[in-house]
Amino acid sequence: DTRVLEQHFESAKRWVEFIRRNNPNLLWLKNRGNDYGDWLNGDTLILDGYPRGISAMPKEVFATAFFAHSAETVAKMAKVLGRTEDAAAYGALFGSIKAAFNQAYVSDDGRIRGNTQAGYALALNFNLLDDARRSQAMAHLLEAIHAYKDHPSTGIHATHRMMIELSNNGRHDEACRLINLRTVPSWGYMVDMDATTIWERWDGYVKGRGFQNPGMNSFNHWAFGSVGEWIWRDLVGINPDEAQPGFKHFVIRPRPGGGLAWMKGRYDSIRGPIVSEWSFRSGAFDLTVGVPPNATATVFVPAKDAASVTEGGAFAAHAKGVSFLRMEDGCAVYVVESGRYVFASKE
Repeated sequence: DTRVLEQHFESAKRWVEFIRRNNPNLLWLKNRGNDYGDWLNGDTLILDGYPRGISAMPKEVFATAFFAHSAETVAKMAKVLGRTEDAAAYGALFGSIKAAFNQAYVSDDGRIRGNTQAGYALALNFNLLDDARRSQAMAHLLEAIHAYKDHPSTGIHATHRMMIELSNNGRHDEACRLINLRTVPSWGYMVDMDATTIWERWDGYVKGRGFQNPGMNSFNHWAFGSVGEWIWRDLVGINPDEAQPGFKHFVIRPRPGGGLAWMKGRYDSIRGPIVSEWSFRSGAFDLTVGVPPNATATVFVPAKDAASVTEGGAFAAHAKGVSFLRMEDGCAVYVVESGRYVFASKE
């Protein structure tokens, strides 16, 4: 349903043009409004023993990253709406902002000004780095996590994006380590402090210290709860396909890790329920997939090779509605038609 894009396309364009008009060099230095940046990052925390001054992404770097992201979003909207000239123009604008971002804020070794977890997370997530610098940025991101006592120091914009990029760039193990932390700042610490909803601040309450600033200290807030996107994308493994919206086609790619023995997820799409349920025990991986009518899915099954994967007890590549595509990153990859499938992989 493209009506929401049609309704808001002109205002989206005006927003991007407002930024460009006030920043013709394509670095968002002027007219940034309240300018919160990656709000509630590690530098806002009141914690003994944690370093200060290494967590807040420089405001101009943060803003320019979002300028690029906004331009790319407008280009994608235009493409969907069939506005080919706008799609080309704002796609080119994204490329120009990306080039300006790299020239101004990224060094030859891939280090981004500020050297913060947030800076690397946003640059990776917004596709602001070429392939060579992506690997460098990942290394610097891991260093930045280690520098903050091996905890997240990201704020409300960068946290879930950091988790997604860790998993997407070969360090799902590190994302799982972060989700399993039980010391402040972490989600596990909130749970151990009897939280039943996610807090606005990492340090909303600290044992022995008490509550954070009561003027702004919600204990039921969306921001750090947005890690749920990482959970359904990378643990449960349900991913939309941007090229085929409305879940006409989607990707099931669960990533076991973090000591988890099983996961279950279901999304009631406009086409019907999408299901991904997996268990991992004693070297055996079982995956149940539900694909609604008039939809297809690409399914990644962790496996040493295609010969070790079954569906419904038979060799998966010969199963009805299943076609083997390739091996990729330790997974056997299949495309499946609508239906219910039970994959199993040994060793």
